[in-house]
Amino acid sequence: AVIQVEKALTDINVVMGLSAQNLDNFSSGLFRVAKETGAAFNTAAQAATEYARQGLSVEESLKRTRDALILTRLTGMDSAQAVKSLTAAMNTYGNQIKDTTQLVSKFAAVDVKFAVSAEDFADAISRTGQAAKSAGVNIDELIGMVTAAQQKTARGGKVIGNSFKTIFTRIGRSSTLDQLESLGIAVRDLEGNTLNATR
Repeated sequence: AVIQVEKALTDINVVMGLSAQNLDNFSSGLFRVAKETGAAFNTAAQAATEYARQGLSVEESLKRTRDALILTRLTGMDSAQAVKSLTAAMNTYGNQIKDTTQLVSKFAAVDVKFAVSAEDFADAISRTGQAAKSAGVNIDELIGMVTAAQQKTARGGKVIGNSFKTIFTRIGRSSTLDQLESLGIAVRDLEGNTLNATR
């Protein structure tokens, strides 16, 4: 176990390049995160390594690692997938979300009230987030749309995410907008700007 811990910390430090003192502090923080979330140290170390590769600070890496491990417990997905999903959401909607803690809280709040899991959100947002944002859909609207689709179809976040990605991509095409206008559907505001896809 000691050898595995040392190897994990060495792998992290290859990326982060911390001093001995800072590595000790990071190690203590990582053990604390693992304990708080009920995760094995190796699982926490894998998530932390992924965040370290993104060039995040020690504090931010630990914070996001904690949130990824909470998402892992909520969903049953592995830590690498949780990191990937949170990273995709933050890269897309980082200007609308304070941090990954707020994002996981949003997932959990809807998970409790509706027949849709946090994993469905994570899967859907990682697949359609960029297309949705380009179509003018904010994070709360996207979570609402995924929830409604999951409630009605029970198809799961991967299928719903791919479907919304196709819809958002196609709805932004000028030919699609022209066809919608020919049917009497308003797609532009008074200044000629394309309306949000949810309008």
